[in-house]
Amino acid sequence: MIRAIRACKTAAEERAVVRKECALIRSVVSENDQEYRHRNLAKLMFIHMLGYPTHFGQMECLKLIASVGFPEKRIGYLGRFLMRDRKY
Repeated sequence: MIRAIRACKTAAEERAVVRKECALIRSVVSENDQEYRHRNLAKLMFIHMLGYPTHFGQMECLKLIASVGFPEKRIGYLGRFLMRDRKY
């Protein structure tokens, strides 16, 4: 995904790649796939840092925080801190 975004020559191409990737992540989230949840959240954090909306990933952060393994908890807390709503 990062290579595809960096290879884009225009902002419209970048938006299309991000939109496609967000749709893919949303579909995986709706399937409740446990195995790649932390990878998808890492992708969402990258997309968030690019300035695109990723509000749908906040619940995934909480699910990772509640998981048993330390690596999942770590990425969950990092994502929750990064993608928190700045209004509150």
